[in-house]
Amino acid sequence: MRLCGQITVELNVGDYIEAADHQKRLEGILRQVRDAYPDATLAMRERRQRKPLALTRPTRAAPRSAATGALNRYTDD
Repeated sequence: MRLCGQITVELNVGDYIEAADHQKRLEGILRQVRDAYPDATLAMRERRQRKPLALTRPTRAAPRSAATGALNRYTDD
């Protein structure tokens, strides 16, 4: 069996210099973690905030046609 443990640290940074400082600190912590778990990795990703949802009420979808599923009758005339 293979497991994956994950530790998440959310950071609010003003610029790339501040982000680099945080990354250096996390790499120091990673060195300690690697003593016990040699395959441990660090991944830094930019997370964009979601746009707020509109404050209007959602609209309903248009009603579907009243299909009955009956076959059309065709004749040879």
